[in-house]
Amino acid sequence: MSDFDALLAEYTEKGNAKVHGVICKCVDRNGNELYSKIAGYDSLLTDASPLREDAVLKLASATKLITSIALLQCVDKGIIDLDEPLTKILPEFNGKEILTGVSGSEFTFEKSKTAITARHLLTHTSGLGYRFTNRLLAPWAASRDRNQDKPSYRVTERYMMPLVFEPGGGWLYGCSLDWAGVVVSRLHDGMCLEDYMVENIWKKLGLSSPFPKFNISRHPEYNSRVMQGAEQTSDGRLQPCNSWAFDNPEDQDGGSGLASTTNDYVSVLADLISDSPKLLKPTTISELFTPQLIPGSLNIQMLLDLRVAWESVAGPISEDAVNYGLGGLLCTGPVPEINQPKNILAWGGASNVIWWANRELGVAGFFATQQSPFGNPTVVKLVNAWKKDFWTQFNATNHTREGSVVS
Repeated sequence: MSDFDALLAEYTEKGNAKVHGVICKCVDRNGNELYSKIAGYDSLLTDASPLREDAVLKLASATKLITSIALLQCVDKGIIDLDEPLTKILPEFNGKEILTGVSGSEFTFEKSKTAITARHLLTHTSGLGYRFTNRLLAPWAASRDRNQDKPSYRVTERYMMPLVFEPGGGWLYGCSLDWAGVVVSRLHDGMCLEDYMVENIWKKLGLSSPFPKFNISRHPEYNSRVMQGAEQTSDGRLQPCNSWAFDNPEDQDGGSGLASTTNDYVSVLADLISDSPKLLKPTTISELFTPQLIPGSLNIQMLLDLRVAWESVAGPISEDAVNYGLGGLLCTGPVPEINQPKNILAWGGASNVIWWANRELGVAGFFATQQSPFGNPTVVKLVNAWKKDFWTQFNATNHTREGSVVS
């Protein structure tokens, strides 16, 4: 039994769980399974069933990778260019203002001079944020809420907010990929994002119904397979978490709204590292894995300032080895403490879903539980132990381009 196996058994012990259930899987560039471990249960109930591989998971911000691929497919088709203004597709972006200050209930703005592009959305350099990732957006959003009869769930209303810097002039985690989903929909005659993904992602990968879904509460059969959530309290105990901030019963949030099985998601990761990808052109995938932020820039500094958003994804990495690609964080240097190599593309979601891919070595990994808060020390310890367990085994095996299976 490895150290990770022992930790996994301890953490998922029924009745005394620190993490009630975990699925982790790694695959090679041909989609072959290299590593698979499942432990724990599908809820905190006393009669909870052992967690199954086909459990449905709420992906939260791990949705962003799938939406990024959808937007890049539009680039591959020649419908849009990465660096052209999006105002014709998103007239909501015309006349965007930058929120520059707040004093009590008064807010100051200045006009933006730069049009938002697809590259800005994909790299979180658009100037758009979330209310919880920027000190100016929090009071602005609270003020808007007070002036609304009820909050809107429509993406184009929910995320209609000012910028906080000139597009391209910083980095801020936020709603850029929710707007990217709107772009994809409008470029395809209003086709909803879920239907677009079925036809252009899930079917292209050879997957079969039921496909990953938005608005999971509308799909009782799929929803019946969902792994229930848990919330870690201040004293480390777990209590049921029956709703998430990213749940949206009305619209399809390209930044957070998707639910899927592990195998469906891993199929996407395998395609990104494949020698014969089905979803994107090889040159586009190369760009996906290419650092987009200039070293030493304000963009990089703002990315580093939000380490809380990506530390559990990257592991204990040096700050000089962090950048951002077109679909996730780029770990350009190794992380010796967990035997993680360089050139890892990775991200995750608020439900403590983590994914990563390494194109050079042709391997990708996926870790999932359904627990909040994101990146809590318990889950981070488990994620790092999982990575170390996999990479230790992988590095100990003589891997060739054909690949060897880690037992």
